[in-house]
Amino acid sequence: MKLTVIGSSDAFNSAGCFHSCYWLDGVADRPLMVDFGSTALSALRRAGRGPLELGGVLVTHLHGDHIGGFPHLMINSLYNEVRTEPLRVVGPTLLASRIEGLFEMAYPRLSQRESPYVMRYTELFPGDETVFLGARVKGFAAQHMDPPDQPLCLRVTARDGTVIAFSGDTEFCPGLVAAAEGADLLVAECTALDHPAGRHCTWSDWLAHFEDVHAKRILLTHLNAEMRASVPELRRAAPDHVDLAFAEDGLTISF
Repeated sequence: MKLTVIGSSDAFNSAGCFHSCYWLDGVADRPLMVDFGSTALSALRRAGRGPLELGGVLVTHLHGDHIGGFPHLMINSLYNEVRTEPLRVVGPTLLASRIEGLFEMAYPRLSQRESPYVMRYTELFPGDETVFLGARVKGFAAQHMDPPDQPLCLRVTARDGTVIAFSGDTEFCPGLVAAAEGADLLVAECTALDHPAGRHCTWSDWLAHFEDVHAKRILLTHLNAEMRASVPELRRAAPDHVDLAFAEDGLTISF
């Protein structure tokens, strides 16, 4: 069972890194990805993985750096590496209309053509749970976007009980704490050293809340350039009892 960091940057590809997204092996019946931003297909190829390996995608929220790569994945599946099996996508409310709308905007004629595969969408509200290719996925309310959008923190439980949680983009909130409770790994954003940073978690937030998060390991990601440059000193400043790592493109974590 393994997590591969396909991308670890914020929305601006800070420090030349790819948009934040993650590949999971052994967690479900097929490999999964969490989020698929605008750089995801390129980053996936650089990591030596291919779209036809992919069983499905989990989506935390509907900003471009987390779903902007879907039109490229979809046209690749039509013409380059032709997909014939369904692609399952699980994420927040409005998921299907946003992704299909992106494809229509990017490739208007192609979106109307018959496809050799189907996209199967499952939309979760906070508190909802679904079985996704053999894994259990539960959504928790994140605080990052205004209604009608409802971003999610996600908790993924493998058949053997291993739990990996994903904060997506969010301010520090109860949903993040609940998703992370007892998780073997929490993949959580830490966009900047301090505020103002929009509706995101920062290093100052984490210093104030490490005691509230009961995950066995924490991987901080969605890093801006200042965060990335400060990693050596942040490691020294972190509480001794916290098993903490900082994401880099290509990093792997095995379970």
